[in-house]
Amino acid sequence: MPCSLLWCLRITVAGQCLAAARIALAAGSEVNGWLFMVAGLPEDIARLTDQVAAGVLIATAASALFRPIRALLLFDAAWMLAISAAIFTNPGSSMSWLAPLAHGVRYAAPLALALLVTAPGREFSSDSTRARLAVWAMLLGTAATFIAHGIEALEHYGRFIDLIIGSAKRWLDWSVSQDLAEQLLTVIGVQDLILAAMLLSRRWRWVAMWMALWGLFTALSRMTAMGGGSWHQTLLRSANAGVPLALFLGWWQLVRTTATKPKP
Repeated sequence: MPCSLLWCLRITVAGQCLAAARIALAAGSEVNGWLFMVAGLPEDIARLTDQVAAGVLIATAASALFRPIRALLLFDAAWMLAISAAIFTNPGSSMSWLAPLAHGVRYAAPLALALLVTAPGREFSSDSTRARLAVWAMLLGTAATFIAHGIEALEHYGRFIDLIIGSAKRWLDWSVSQDLAEQLLTVIGVQDLILAAMLLSRRWRWVAMWMALWGLFTALSRMTAMGGGSWHQTLLRSANAGVPLALFLGWWQLVRTTATKPKP
């Protein structure tokens, strides 16, 4: 595995862990809401769960950057999965049923990195089986996220409309109508579904690169629409760009290695 791919995953995991910890401490996570509203646990226990999770997530962020530890990475993957399950079972919008797919890259990033970490925690596995599993985790996670976002866009999800209108007004001083925003979302939805299909069927590295750029743009839209105070919402979505970028880096290295091999 190329060093660039590993660092891409490490930075991605660190970013989403810090953002998730901030949300858990400041506003309360979706898991908190599920424990209190669905499971019926006392509010103090739900809050304590968030506090403990935030502490572990902060430790995971530091670990990802300095000494990746498999157990912490698996906790990050499990926490992101728990958040998507909480949204799915305690829906707050008509699109909540897509959360397990939409958050695919969020648990794919730490899972892929965990597969590549060796026992000492400082090195990374070059074992072909684990490397293939890591690539599959990233591949399926990226495709799942883009499929979910494509469906949300085609359904003209209200939050996406607000992001388009808010970003255009804040940065370009354009007054985008809801009709125009819905037309743009239709195009975006079709694009996302085509990209997911191409990624799964063709494995083209340039498709992965475009998905990384588009993922970065959509993550930044939280700040462009709502201001710098929403930095944590952008950072939470760092895997939208980081996971497909890691795929591109891995496939690009494979192409370079194949091209430089001496011919018999």
